[in-house]
Amino acid sequence: MGDLISVIVPVYNAQDYLELCAESILGQTYRDLELILVNDGSADKSGEICERIRRSDPRVKYIEQSNGGAASARNSGLKLAKGAYYTFVDCDDFVAPDYLTDLYAAAKEGDYDIVQCNMILTDSRRSSSENSVVRCQAKEISKTDALNRRMYKVSVCAKIYRAALFHDFSFREGSIYEDDASYYIFVANASKIAVLEEDLYYYYMSSDSVMRNAKKNKSLAFLDIYQERIRFFTERNEPEFVEGTYARLCLVLMLFISQSENNHTNTEDIPELKKLFRRYYPSAVRAKSIPRKDRLMLRCYRYAPQPVRLLLKRRNV
Repeated sequence: MGDLISVIVPVYNAQDYLELCAESILGQTYRDLELILVNDGSADKSGEICERIRRSDPRVKYIEQSNGGAASARNSGLKLAKGAYYTFVDCDDFVAPDYLTDLYAAAKEGDYDIVQCNMILTDSRRSSSENSVVRCQAKEISKTDALNRRMYKVSVCAKIYRAALFHDFSFREGSIYEDDASYYIFVANASKIAVLEEDLYYYYMSSDSVMRNAKKNKSLAFLDIYQERIRFFTERNEPEFVEGTYARLCLVLMLFISQSENNHTNTEDIPELKKLFRRYYPSAVRAKSIPRKDRLMLRCYRYAPQPVRLLLKRRNV
């Protein structure tokens, strides 16, 4: 037997996807797991499905709460988790059969605090019986690689974490950018991080997902998160990551502005976004460890925004 792994799944109005999600987790080749389903005030039949799943397998824990958002549901799941490692799966996604086996093996072999796998967009609701790539060795990355060179994905999903990283930690509730508000903290507190180039996590783009993304694009809430991130690394006296945060913020601003202009949405936000881009641009381009392509993109957008806007439009960004 291996270590217990806690799989935390926030559930909200997921009656069309939940059974596939749970089946992909309970059908893992790695058996030493607990599945924690947190019903975050669903108004559909998700609660009935969760209860049925709970009765079907003793490894399942199920709780209900009033709607508080994904961060609140994850925090509730963390209170129940007993595993030595944690992983998070969204209720409309599913994972490959060896998702836990491969991530756990990589974590143990390299003594990593976090191991990330590939997250694949899919339009299918059927779980694959085989991984889409041959197993490979995990590649260790530095914190600079993770944060400034963007080799670490923002999403809390598609990763396995050592449980100790969550000591005295809770996800930021009340924000629609809860992943942005947490991922840099995990990276900062981890001793060793690795990337496993295997397609093990499948992200299903449902109509609900599209609506959630549309809602995000209408909000400037991300600004508070990046300001908090700047304070975080300033207090830790890590100027490299302060600079990297400015670069990341300017890239996000550039994408939001271009998306709003291309889609003619949220146009009232554009002047403020452009003002913020100009304010933070000097700090962003000074960052020494960001990818060359990021610096080039920022400079091009600063002095010739139209070609960048057209490029992003062709990419449907």
